[in-house]
Amino acid sequence: STILPAPPPPPPPPPPPPTTMEATTTSSVVQQPPTLKLYSYFRSSCSFRVRFALHLKGLDYEYKAVNLLKGEQFSPEFLEVNPIGYVPALVDGDLLVSDSFAILLYLEEKYPQHPLLPTNLQEKAVHYQAANIVGSGIQPLQNLAILRYVGENVGEDEKIPWVQQHIGKGFAALEKLLGGYAGKFATGDEIFLADLFIAPQIHAAVTRFNIDMTQYPTLARLYESYNELPAFHAALPENQPDAPKSSCFFRVRFALHLKGLNYEYKAVNLLKGEQLSPEFLEVNPVGYVPALVDGDLLVSDSFCYLTVLGREVPSASTFAYEPSGKSRPLPSKVPILLLLAANIVGSGIQPLQNLAILRYIGEKVDEDEKIPWVQQHIGKGFAALEKLLGGYHGKLATGDEIFLVCLSIDAYLQEDLFIAPQIHAAVSRFKIDMTQYPTLSWLYESYNELPAFHAALPENQPDSTK
Repeated sequence: STILPAPPPPPPPPPPPPTTMEATTTSSVVQQPPTLKLYSYFRSSCSFRVRFALHLKGLDYEYKAVNLLKGEQFSPEFLEVNPIGYVPALVDGDLLVSDSFAILLYLEEKYPQHPLLPTNLQEKAVHYQAANIVGSGIQPLQNLAILRYVGENVGEDEKIPWVQQHIGKGFAALEKLLGGYAGKFATGDEIFLADLFIAPQIHAAVTRFNIDMTQYPTLARLYESYNELPAFHAALPENQPDAPKSSCFFRVRFALHLKGLNYEYKAVNLLKGEQLSPEFLEVNPVGYVPALVDGDLLVSDSFCYLTVLGREVPSASTFAYEPSGKSRPLPSKVPILLLLAANIVGSGIQPLQNLAILRYIGEKVDEDEKIPWVQQHIGKGFAALEKLLGGYHGKLATGDEIFLVCLSIDAYLQEDLFIAPQIHAAVSRFKIDMTQYPTLSWLYESYNELPAFHAALPENQPDSTK
């Protein structure tokens, strides 16, 4: 691995691209020992988010390229780093963090320089909404696996229209959401969480998917502002060591740069399939970038990165809410697990089984292909959950209580609340054989003992056709 200094303004020309995952570099804004290793693929927007964040925070990092097109995210080498097989993955010492959102939140928690969240509660809520519009409503529907499926089963000419449709829907929502808040950046003149998601997504929309930004004047203005930032240019796909010259990477990179955090950039080449390599799958078994490693903590999901970015875990505002109504601090790794589990379901499974996707497959491919499609993605996500929860679950996901976690973000995430509905859908709608997933099967039995679970079942709702 080599050290790659974070470029001062104006950004320097991109370094020569590496040919394998061994090619690394470090971005440096603040001089410090480069303890951070970022497993990344240059064009991954999820990895872009993390690179952006690292540069903003002035963090040195070693870049570890993972070629997703070559499947390096599924290689034994990478799976040793991130068993989910996703990029980005961040290693900080002996801590591994995978998932761009998780990485960004982790960086926010541990490295307080250049905060990624405003203090105003209303504005903070806007940032969470914008991040999720991009992270769950746009990016999962433009990733390489989806585009490959559309190209092979519908037609190569259908790929761009498919992406444009979903980007357009998401951008229209962002225009409406940010209309009363946007200044130079998403909610004013300071760059925060939403910008780390929006900037990479606009860049991908403009450079890869031919989106006409005149339809989105607010986003077009924001993009001009992002282009004035050295941290943005340092995080650009074309300026990464593995770039041959996706937007999740961008969010995290953006946040890291905003906070001035030094981080080690680990390139993951999606075009070469490095995200499927054994090496990267050891880092992130889901095979996605970005993934952030901080010590022995891996956060794979840009939203999780952003939330944790800036404060040591556990923080004073991290609690488990027990049935008694009393709160207690969570073990240090449990908040990260909760975020990761929630994002595996919320971004890695659910968007790929929704009605729009199934209708598209039924109309463009074949009705008989809908269930196999969903089973494939549920299986991948459930395998990741099994591995993630293996050492933590009790009667419920991370013990014997249903956890409600507040990660100093004024937003509550409940791991069991994501897992329980997904298992129910898998069993009742998509014919998943749960004997392959003993941990999740055990949890499902526990959920079925809860009156609240039965009260919330689809078949018990007023509009159910039963």
